[in-house]
Parts: sequence; C-alpha cells; structure tokens
Amino acid sequence: MKTLIIYNDIESPIQFLVVDGDYSRFHGVTVNAVNGNGFEDEFCDWMFDKKTGERNHLGQWSSDKSIIEAKDWDKVAICTWIP
Repeated sequence: MKTLIIYNDIESPIQFLVVDGDYSRFHGVTVNAVNGNGFEDEFCDWMFDKKTGERNHLGQWSSDKSIIEAKDWDKVAICTWIP
C-alpha cells in the first residue's frame, strides 16, 4: 500500500510525495491551527527532524502534478502547514 502525501505550506508550491504504507490518518492535518484532525503532533514527528526543523528524508518531493495522474498510490493525505 502506498500513500500520496499532498503538502501545502502556504508559502511554497504544493508538493507531492508517494510513500510506502498507509498514512491516510494524516489527511486533514493542519499544523499551527486550532482545527485539525488530532494527528498534528504525530505528523510533525514523522515529517520534520526535531533537531534541525528540516523535513526528514522521506523521499523525493515534487511539484509535478503527474504524480497524481499516475495513480501509483492507494490512499491520500492532504496536509497543510500554516506559518
């Protein structure tokens, strides 16, 4: 099973990443907002290095929409970072 992560940090183009496993629980994560889905802390631990604050090396992020069109994924998680 693969999950398509759609990541929007508001200040950059939307980015896409396909990862092995079911991460659909991250769908609806909105970091730095009152409303979310309850998985914001887990998402941040998974997504960001605690020491540097940079993204973990989960794979090759891309802004190429053909990743969506290829449908080489089973689940989707749309995640947003509000600065």
